[in-house]
Amino acid sequence: MIRFTALLTLLWLPSLLIGWDSLDNFFAWRHQLTMYSGLLGLGYMGLAVLLAARFNWVEAKVKGLDKGYRLHRNVGIGATVSLFCHWLIIKSGQWLVGAGVVERPNRGPRPEIEGINWHAIAEQVGDISFKVFLIFSIISLVQAVSYKRFKFTHKVGGLLMIAGVFHTAFLLDWNAGAIPMNIAIAIISIVGVWCSWLSLSGNIGKKNKAEGAIEKVTTYPGQADQNVAVRFSINLTSEIRYKEGQFAYLDFHDGEAPHPFSVLNFNAEQQLIEFGVKDLGDYTHHLVNSIQPGQKVTVEGGYGSFQIPEFEKQVWVGAGIGIVPFVSRLYWLTMQAKKQHIALEKVHLFYCVNSEKEAFFHDEILSLVRRLDFIELHLVNAEYGEQLDSQQIVEQVASKDFDLCFCGPQPFANALKTGLDTLGLPEERFHTEIFKIR
Repeated sequence: MIRFTALLTLLWLPSLLIGWDSLDNFFAWRHQLTMYSGLLGLGYMGLAVLLAARFNWVEAKVKGLDKGYRLHRNVGIGATVSLFCHWLIIKSGQWLVGAGVVERPNRGPRPEIEGINWHAIAEQVGDISFKVFLIFSIISLVQAVSYKRFKFTHKVGGLLMIAGVFHTAFLLDWNAGAIPMNIAIAIISIVGVWCSWLSLSGNIGKKNKAEGAIEKVTTYPGQADQNVAVRFSINLTSEIRYKEGQFAYLDFHDGEAPHPFSVLNFNAEQQLIEFGVKDLGDYTHHLVNSIQPGQKVTVEGGYGSFQIPEFEKQVWVGAGIGIVPFVSRLYWLTMQAKKQHIALEKVHLFYCVNSEKEAFFHDEILSLVRRLDFIELHLVNAEYGEQLDSQQIVEQVASKDFDLCFCGPQPFANALKTGLDTLGLPEERFHTEIFKIR
């Protein structure tokens, strides 16, 4: 985001420098800052809708869709701040003239405009869309708004992008200094309108989608006749692009927006994909207690670039349902072991659970690691007072020379990362995904 901001600033600077001699009053500076803040706001909005379009090449550039969502959120905040400053700068002239601080510039009589005054319409569209954008930004950032409503209101972002392009197109500067800035605005506008159309027409991720049906369901009962987790497989009718450790969006056509879930296993020959889901909220509570064989579902994926570091010594930490990507990795390793030599020297897999009942995949993991003698499984059971920390990891591995891959609650990740950093593990050797997509 810093580099993108720097690029936009460099493209605006020629306009500032060429007109430097005329920057001798408040309104001249006001105009330049209006153009600059508007460029930043439009640029951030364009980048936000590009990231939301889930293009494979964009995901590769940002090193995973999870990182893309984090950047999407940051540029969304940047757009809000920039456009708020843009609005303040515009209004400042009116306010300061009204307060008698500055004098209104004498521009002579206004020329009569025949036909439609597009300039005035563009200003009105900008003012209205800015106020809608502020409400939109608050809704996007407030966690109390449900995921379903969040996804619906997020469609408004496409309309706001188009409104921003319309507003900008009729208020551009047309001089030599503004050429670099105007070229950037044209590119941002084309990309922004294209991605907005994909969002509004429901075509985001279309090339990565496959239809399927639930084939097998295994439930894990809890208390009061309610399931705490479920495992299910989906028989796909077409191929998907998938790499071990990735996640996919599932659309059960139940009126809810598609939700992301980590893939447990994928059999490309049989076109069978498996998921493990735990009751962690309203939507997953309904899912683990209602899913049935034969149910139709659309799978979109795979996404993410979780783990697979190159280092020969590795530590994997899966907390609760966060073990799922590691199970996927184990299945992949067992298939690779049949074909070629695996370069990994040693992997310590820590499976952290709240109780023995919640160790849903323990037996399955044991079955897999028996075929992979370089992997050592450690079950960490909180029911017995066991709690994993950075010191225990270093002692178990008997080294500080390893890569660590983590999947689980963010506070747990932060605690481990801080502890390992204190013990001397470089930050770049701690790998995790950001599963919080808002």
